[in-house]
Amino acid sequence: MIITFGTQKGGTGKTTLAIAFANYISGISERKINVFDFDFQKSFYHKWKEDEHSELPKLYDVEIIEEENEQPFSDFEHLIEMKESEEIHLFDLAGTLDARYSDLLIYSDFIVIPFEYSDVSAKSTLVFVNFLGLLESQAERIFIRSKYDKGYKYPNQEGMDAEISKYGTLLKNPVFKRNCLQNIDTRKLTYEQKYAVKNPFNELVDAINKMSEIRI
Repeated sequence: MIITFGTQKGGTGKTTLAIAFANYISGISERKINVFDFDFQKSFYHKWKEDEHSELPKLYDVEIIEEENEQPFSDFEHLIEMKESEEIHLFDLAGTLDARYSDLLIYSDFIVIPFEYSDVSAKSTLVFVNFLGLLESQAERIFIRSKYDKGYKYPNQEGMDAEISKYGTLLKNPVFKRNCLQNIDTRKLTYEQKYAVKNPFNELVDAINKMSEIRI
């Protein structure tokens, strides 16, 4: 199974959510998890390396995909093997569009798209969805509200929800804006962090399990 976290714009908390999700499913699934950092900044990988000093056990390995590799998935058989494997292959992409992502976006089983209700995030989310359409990606698209401010009424929320729901599954439970998520590591979820992501991640796992032959 291939699960890809992707957006067209940075700053939506994509990598933080990717780390949190990898940690979360490590605690509820018996399947092996393999993480691939496809982001230019390599934030996931660097955090994972930093956490090697931790006394806590490693939950998964993180592999980087080098920038100089223009065709990282030229071996389609390997990509298909990942797709058909019962292991979970989780990719964290950069917040930009890149031709090197094309094959991965086409063959992913699920693309998790974090977004915010700012005008810039809303527009870039639709650009990303458009890009997936141009690629004729058959991946299931799951949208998750990120850094959601419970006390604020977003003027564009109703229209944005209606629009993106045309292109995939919009999770009902958002990831609320929480300071505790700024200190996430790759070895554990604290009680506060788990509380912050539990509802949306349970909903995400349920959605994946309903749409896939392989359950997380």
